This record gives sequence, C-alpha cells and structure tokens, in this order.
Amino acid sequence: MAFDTSCLYSVVKNTSGKKRVFGFLPPHGRELDADEEFVSFGNIVDNLGGNRGSEPSVKRRDQVAFERAMADGDMKIMSTPAVILRDVDDNTGLTVKMLRLNDGALEDVDPCWLNSVG
Repeated sequence: MAFDTSCLYSVVKNTSGKKRVFGFLPPHGRELDADEEFVSFGNIVDNLGGNRGSEPSVKRRDQVAFERAMADGDMKIMSTPAVILRDVDDNTGLTVKMLRLNDGALEDVDPCWLNSVG
C-alpha cells in the first residue's frame, strides 16, 4: 500500500447535466463532462484563483463564479479535507483524529496517512 493522503483533497462534481468549463477551478480552469468529478489538493474554497495571480480581484471573481455554480445546481462539493483534531489531554500530544460522517452519524477516525505504508 502506498502512502495515503486522500483525506487531504477536495472533490467537486459537475452536476449541470452537460459538459461545462469551470474557469474558477485551480490552477487555470477545467472543462468537466456531465457528472465528472474534479480532485484538488487542500480545500477547494481556499484554492480558488489558482495560479492566475495573487490579485484579490481574481480570487473574488472566482469566489462569485463558484458560488453561482453552486446556487444554480451546476456544481456540488462532494468532499473537502476532513477536520483534523489533536487530543489536548494526551500527554504526548501525538493523538490526532479526523471527523467522518458514517450513515448519518459523526465519528472520529484515524487520519488517512496513519494507515499507510510510507
């Protein structure tokens, strides 16, 4: 088994029913087929604007376009990186867990990389 970092990625899906270009997807926009998913390292919301410059106007324009695609039903967020929590009562400070939804119930699980072979 390879080193697993899958829990550190976001997944969004084209739910428009047709092939569409989503210019806000990092790094320079992507064309997605109907029902195609796009995977991006980190939180997709934090990655809007991609590598097209650090101009606040680019990030804001992408944010507005992303929100519009969500509101219009053209895009759905399938997942974002899980929340990582550290147990503050652990004397070693090394105990970390992630949150996961399982059949409607919130549970804590080991982070994906702890079950990996490096």
